Amino acid sequence: MGISLWAQKPMVTNSVDDVAHKQRVCSINLQQLILHPLFNDIILSLGLSIGEIRQDNNHLDLGLFSWYFTADGNHDMQWSSQQLFTPSLENIAQSPDLKRRLWQILSNHHV
Repeated sequence: MGISLWAQKPMVTNSVDDVAHKQRVCSINLQQLILHPLFNDIILSLGLSIGEIRQDNNHLDLGLFSWYFTADGNHDMQWSSQQLFTPSLENIAQSPDLKRRLWQILSNHHV
């Protein structure tokens, strides 16, 4: 075949637990989130109802994807394998830039 050297490429695994650990995921209180107008706007835009959202240990299961909130002070947003990592909803609501980035992520991934 003309190939003189074979080398196995390392598999890149980006498990949710690894990303969650790096991002310092916060605990979630769905009852508090439901009271937040921005959260309701996001849920409505996704075509979901509150009844379709499930709170897991450290994230929200929206069916379409899982949403993790990271520790305050971390303004990074990341989408990885149907997993969304964002700052707290309070931080997003206070920042037009973070809101814009969140809507871009959601629209780019056809959620």
